[in-house]
This record gives sequence, structure tokens and C-alpha cells, in this order.
Amino acid sequence: MEQNAKRIYKRMFETRAVRPYYTAAHIGFFAKTFFDFAGFEYKNVIYLVSPDMSNRAYFDVEEMNQAGEYFRKVWEDPERIKSLLTDVRKTLFTEAKEMEEWAWKQVWKEKETLALLVDVQTLFNQMLKTLARMFISNPQHVKSLEEKITTLLDKYQEKDKLLRASTYWPEDLPWAQEEKEIEEAYKRWSILSVDAQNILLQKFVTQYGWFNEIEGEKPFDADHYREKILSFVKEGVKTPDIPVPPEILNLGRLIGELGCLRFWTRYHFMHLRYHLKKILEELVFRSKQPDLEFATVEEMIAFFSGQKIDMEEIRRRKSGYVSILNNRWAVLLTGEEADKYKKLVAEDFSAVSTFKGSVANKGKVIGRVRVVSFVTSDYNEQVSAFQKGEILVTGMTRPQIVHLCAKAAAIVTDEGGITSHAAVVARELNVPAVIGTQIATKILQTGDLVEVDAEKGVVTILKRAEEK
Repeated sequence: MEQNAKRIYKRMFETRAVRPYYTAAHIGFFAKTFFDFAGFEYKNVIYLVSPDMSNRAYFDVEEMNQAGEYFRKVWEDPERIKSLLTDVRKTLFTEAKEMEEWAWKQVWKEKETLALLVDVQTLFNQMLKTLARMFISNPQHVKSLEEKITTLLDKYQEKDKLLRASTYWPEDLPWAQEEKEIEEAYKRWSILSVDAQNILLQKFVTQYGWFNEIEGEKPFDADHYREKILSFVKEGVKTPDIPVPPEILNLGRLIGELGCLRFWTRYHFMHLRYHLKKILEELVFRSKQPDLEFATVEEMIAFFSGQKIDMEEIRRRKSGYVSILNNRWAVLLTGEEADKYKKLVAEDFSAVSTFKGSVANKGKVIGRVRVVSFVTSDYNEQVSAFQKGEILVTGMTRPQIVHLCAKAAAIVTDEGGITSHAAVVARELNVPAVIGTQIATKILQTGDLVEVDAEKGVVTILKRAEEK
């Protein structure tokens, strides 16, 4: 990737990660791995990683436009669509699932180091492959689908109901089983003894709590599941019972399936990421070199193979670093080299009071903001503090916070398109949502009074929190 001040970059997503075993994969797959799957390759992506575990990915706008045009042709080819979706389902529900089932049976601390190195490479490769399948439905890739269905819906009065009805996909989502068990626990809770309640809570922690340990540093605990049980409200699928014209239904079904599969790809790559993290923690322990936490998978393998690696460079990453694409893979930079790329994507939002995004589900709401950020150290506290009727503002919604979406008066996200997690959840729960703003979490603060106009896709700050 060449430095070019004339390129225009756009921030497309932000997530919680700092360790290179994941951040390198999260940019590296956009090149060869994505090309091998979908036929399109990115060359100009900048990934900024901060020491507070937050990271932001910036894409070259021109390259995103090229991707949009490429996928416009893909979505016009039924055979190509069938081939891609078949590949996604095989990767998720056969390959990734089998590897996860195998991983849960392993006791990493009891395995030989050589075996762990083989395992870590195998899991890493599968995570790369799974990540590539998720990004087929990235906003720039499905923009043409969004434009097409919007044009078709403009002919009809009840366009929002038609959109929700046509994009409904009947397949279970990843958290469905957990929600069923939470509902059963809620029904029985008042008749259970304290000991029985604690046993049930521990079951939830063991079976599902690990999911929060992937991006955070600790799993969901018993208090989290106690709160979920006590505050449980059954949210039925609110799909309008309305006849849908065939041309809208066919397109909506594709959008709905892509959205559902995006949920499942996220679930599976996070699953793989969890096991990868656990192996690498064991390898770092055995190395007696704590700084290897900031090594890439390649560097970790090289270290245990007796090869020389640059430990000083690895230590510098603890203060933040930049990752770019070079020769179809991720290169990590620190110091002055990193600063050059940071300047290319510098942002200033100090004067912004109104901003726009895409409408995921219509409605108009005034309320107080609650920012829930996956990239901050007090993420768990933010989740616990969320109150019914607040405006949920987040980088992207994820399975961990679906229960907050159900409480929210409206949802506003930095990221997302018509097939995103936030769009699917908003339509399913019928919550007003403005998504893909790129900047909501950078501008809004908890306590701000805002108007969310999900008719026009506009968010307006009415009063800052400090002006209460």
C-alpha cells in the first residue's frame, strides 16, 4: 500500500481488539482471502489500533465504490448468488462448527507446544476464511441492493411494512437458544430455591458467558444473567401481515438471508477467535515473555521455532500501532511510520451538531443518549446502566446487547447497512433506527438530548448532557 495524501478515506468500522493475532487477521483477509472467495481484493485499508483496545478501520472511498460496482453485478447473477451463499453456509455450519466442537474438547495447557503451534495456525486460517464470508454483506457491498429495494418500495404507501415483511428470514439467529432458556428460567424463577437459582445462573455463565471474554477481559457473570432473567420481556417477531409484491419479496428475501448469515458468521468467527485467544495465552505463559501478547501468529510460531523476532518492535505495539495492507497481507507499523498513516485519516467533529445515516427502521423519537462502546474499559458498566426508553448509540449492535435494543427508544450506530445486525434487529423489534452514520459515537455523549428522525435518517443534538 502506498501513502497517497490524495486518497479520501472513510471510517467504516470500529471494534474492540488490540492483540495482533486478531487485528492482523481483521485487515489481512480483505486482500487474498476475500479475493479467493468473492473475487474482489482491497489494497488500501488503514487500521488504527489504540492502547485502550479500540481500533478503527478506514477504507479508500474510490476503492469502496469499485467494490460496490463489482457486487452490483454479483447480485444480478442468480447462479453467482447461489454459489456464494452455498459457500458461506458450508464454511459456517460445517467447517467452522466442526472446528469449534473440536476446540471445546481440548485442554490447551495439557498439549505439547508443537501441537499448539499447529492448532493456532489451523484456527487462525479458519477464522480468516470465516471473516471473509461475513464481509460479503458489508455496507458498500450491498449498497446496490439497498438502492434497488428503496426504488421498488417508493411505489407503495406502506413501504416500511413491506420492507420489514419482505426482509424477514425465518431461520433462527445465534442467540435464539439462549433466549429460550432465559425465558424458561424467568417462568420458573420465583419457585426455585436460592441454591437452585445459583446453579442455574452458573449454567448460563459456563455455557454462554465466554462470549463476552472475546472482546472484553472477563466473561459475563452470574449478575449479568440474573438481570437478564429478572428483566425478561418476550419480544415476538413483529413481522407485518401484508401481501408483498413478488419483485420486492424476491429481493427482500436475499437481503434477509444475507442479514441472517452475517449474524452467524460473526458468531462463528468470534467463537474461533475465543479459542485462538486461549491458545495464545497459553503460549505466552510458556514463553515467559509477557510482551509476546503483542506478537502476530507468524511471530509467535517463529519464536517457538527458534527464529529471531524483533521484541523491541513488539513491545512498541503496546502503545498503539497501525496496520496496512502490503503484498496481500497485513503489515504492522509503529512510531513515525505509523504517524504518517494516522495523518491520512485524521478527523475533526468539534463543530458537528446534526449528522445523517441510513434509515434501518422508521420512526421519530426524542430522548437521552446512552453510549455503549465495545472499545472502552467500562463497557460492562455501560451495559448495566442502560435504562428503558434511552437512545442506544453504539459503533455496531452485536448479539451481546440485543436485550438493550429491545429496551431502546431508538438505535443509532456508526456502522451498518441494510443487512447489518442493527438493521435486522431494528426491523424485527420495530425500533426506529439510523445506522451507518460513521460518527455517532464520536459526537454523542451519554446524557445528550437528541432527536432521532428515522424518517429522514437525521440525528440532531438538542441539548448537551452538561446543559441539563
